[in-house]
Amino acid sequence: MEIEKMLCGFLTLTYACNNRCRWCYASTSDFKSDMMDFNLAKEFLYLMTDLGVTDVGLIGGEAIFHPNIYEIISFAKKLNLKTTLYTNGRALAKKEVTDKLKKSGLDKINFSVQSGKNFAKEHDKQVQVKGAWEETRQGIENSFNAGLKINIQTVLTHPNFEVYKEILNEFGYTRGLFIYYREIPIVSCDKSMLTAKVLSNKDTKEIYKKIYKYAKGKYRTYFFSRMPLCWWNDKDIDEKKIKKSVVAHCHIINGSVFTVDPYGKLLSCSQFTNMPSADLIENRKVISKKEFLEKYNYGTPKLVRDKLTYYPHKKCKSCKYFGKRCTGGCPLVKFKLGPFA
Repeated sequence: MEIEKMLCGFLTLTYACNNRCRWCYASTSDFKSDMMDFNLAKEFLYLMTDLGVTDVGLIGGEAIFHPNIYEIISFAKKLNLKTTLYTNGRALAKKEVTDKLKKSGLDKINFSVQSGKNFAKEHDKQVQVKGAWEETRQGIENSFNAGLKINIQTVLTHPNFEVYKEILNEFGYTRGLFIYYREIPIVSCDKSMLTAKVLSNKDTKEIYKKIYKYAKGKYRTYFFSRMPLCWWNDKDIDEKKIKKSVVAHCHIINGSVFTVDPYGKLLSCSQFTNMPSADLIENRKVISKKEFLEKYNYGTPKLVRDKLTYYPHKKCKSCKYFGKRCTGGCPLVKFKLGPFA
């Protein structure tokens, strides 16, 4: 199917970061300090509006480190783009930063945090920076006080449910949408990365069930899953409810989302660092909508989508959820189908 309109775009402003999260895709770029050119960033925002994009994610690395971050946000707002900043929040521990973000017109902040206060050391261990949790906590508090909309995002990396219970207890005051998802670090051409897992699929499912039961009626939780929807058993009351809200969709296959890296290259997925599928800059300028769609619909990006459409299992193609809420999980991971896999 030929794609004419995109729903969401991500600008990777830099891979530089002050954390060293062990699951992060930026690690395969060695957290390079290169920054996307400011003028190119504006051109990409123009391109996104031409493509029908309504939501833009500013990602990294740590996007807040871009020297023109406030100007980029303000420019996006002038184009009526809803803008979300993805951050570990440490830089926002300075109140003047959150005040500037609010003034720039930022719509939302997604904070990455791995625990509550009682497991702060565990958080710091995961991000490999001592004292990181306290700075993130302060950044979240400053953002809340500044009136910014907040999401709390965590990567399921620990088999101890108490770690995630503490996150809900610690940051429940924000009333933000708590996003829980499992990360498989498929971010490198190194074949070993294709089998590396932070938690097993089974452990991930069991941890989220506990989170769901604890949060029910008190906090909102959301689970972006890399496992197929059919992993959730309709005969289990809680799992049946979870299945109604879980999203197991790969946007590579859908083709409605695209990511631009700091060098103006199109990535099939934000995690595919160093593996671009197209160059979006020609003669030092961002290509037009027509040129973009030509490459996207008939070039390498289309070949990538076609190849992955048949994974992880051909049976998925006949499922009523396929292509809507589920694409069989991450297409680069082989899953056995069914709730007891």
